[in-house]
Amino acid sequence: MYEIFTFGRFEVPQENEQAFIEAWSEFAAWASSRSGARTLRIARDVRNPGRFVSFGRWDDADAVQAWKSSDEFKQRLGRLVKQSSEFEPTELVVLKRVAGGNVETLSPPDVQPIHAPT
Repeated sequence: MYEIFTFGRFEVPQENEQAFIEAWSEFAAWASSRSGARTLRIARDVRNPGRFVSFGRWDDADAVQAWKSSDEFKQRLGRLVKQSSEFEPTELVVLKRVAGGNVETLSPPDVQPIHAPT
């Protein structure tokens, strides 16, 4: 079994922060209702308050691809991105997981980059 996460780094001007958080909440509520979606989170960088990181766990790469290929994805993401001055998305596959002092090696498949429609 493997774990895959979507990840986005956003640089958000101070005057857009509230609108960004509201747009992210709407986007994440929609995304979390998609098949294969698990928990989505938004975090603020404590050293750089204008930097936000969004990440979400998914069942597998196919679920991420289906989500990013959906008709609504680009439109909904656009509402979020327009509140930021910079956006960098990617997908992350977990190689190791550690809990309670135990190290577990995961065997991720060879996941190809996932692209949203342009």
